[in-house]
Amino acid sequence: MWGRVVEIMTAVWLAASPFIFQVQGSDSFVLIDSLAALLIVILSGLSYWHPTRHAHLLILVVATGLTLWGRFADAPPPPIHQNHIVVGLFLLMIAIIPNEASRPPHAWRSPAESH
Repeated sequence: MWGRVVEIMTAVWLAASPFIFQVQGSDSFVLIDSLAALLIVILSGLSYWHPTRHAHLLILVVATGLTLWGRFADAPPPPIHQNHIVVGLFLLMIAIIPNEASRPPHAWRSPAESH
C-alpha cells in the first residue's frame, strides 16, 4: 500500500503549494488545490478498506484534471500551473500501482497470509 501513502504525501504538497508559490491573493487556487488534495486523500484512504480497494483509480480523473488545468489555463503557464502539471503527471504514474504491489503473488503466499 506504499502507493497510497505516496498519494497522500502528494496531496499534502498540493494543499501547501499555493502558499509556497505565494498565490494567496487568489482564493481560487487555495480552494481548488485544497479540495483536490482532500479528494486525493479520501480516495487513497478508501483504498485501504477492502470493499473500496479500487477507489485510488479515481485519482486518475483528478490527476488528468490537474494536468489539463495547468496546461491550458494560461500561456505560458505560471509556476503554480506548472506545479499542477507535474503533480498531475506524478499522480497518473502512482495511481495505477496496485495496492498489493510489494507483496508476493497469491500463489506464493502461505494459506495463513492469504487472508
